[in-house]
Amino acid sequence: MNPEHVVSLIIVAVTVAVVALFLIAIVVELRRTYLQLVTILGAVDETIAQTDGLEAVVAEISNDLAGGQAALADCVERLEQRLSGSNGAPPDRDIDPSVYSNY
Repeated sequence: MNPEHVVSLIIVAVTVAVVALFLIAIVVELRRTYLQLVTILGAVDETIAQTDGLEAVVAEISNDLAGGQAALADCVERLEQRLSGSNGAPPDRDIDPSVYSNY
């Protein structure tokens, strides 16, 4: 065998070894990523299980907020009517402005 053939075989063997090590490193990293994903998905499943009962509570809070918003809008409308005079009359002048100074 010529020395060129031996050198070519050594280069091919080294190349195969480097590629094999690279692929092994990729497999190790993929396994580590897989195990982290399993841990994260386990935590997500646990969180979903713990928050299943919250939907009713959130709906109740939303309804309470909507009712409060409607009541506040009614109060603002009545106050605007009182201040502007709902029957076309000029606004009440006997309201003491100092009452509103804190606002």
